Amino acid sequence: MSPRIAPLLARHALGYADLATEELALAGALLRQRLLATATCAIAAGFAILMVCCLAIAVSWDTPYRMTVIGVLALAFVTAAIIAGEVARRFRQKSARLFPRLRNEWITDRELLRETLATREARP
Repeated sequence: MSPRIAPLLARHALGYADLATEELALAGALLRQRLLATATCAIAAGFAILMVCCLAIAVSWDTPYRMTVIGVLALAFVTAAIIAGEVARRFRQKSARLFPRLRNEWITDRELLRETLATREARP
């Protein structure tokens, strides 16, 4: 390796570290916001569903449909759990990778380095 290439590679390594740090900070902030919004939504939805279920059971309590209402509610929750599991599985397969800009820069620089080295080797 040429002594002139070493400083260039060191600058690029520092650039990669800066870019990774920036992307990690951005990903952390987005993750915190999403987590808070998701937790709030899940808690509120859980309470709402609990209240609706209690209302349905209370309304049907003195009727012959009490067990039917309870069975339908159970079936609805099992169905919702299966659908949510499938959605989560598909989302996990499609989830975005971390550090997309860093990956693109790395690919671009690898190609540039290959071209540079190929050009140097082709020279007499």
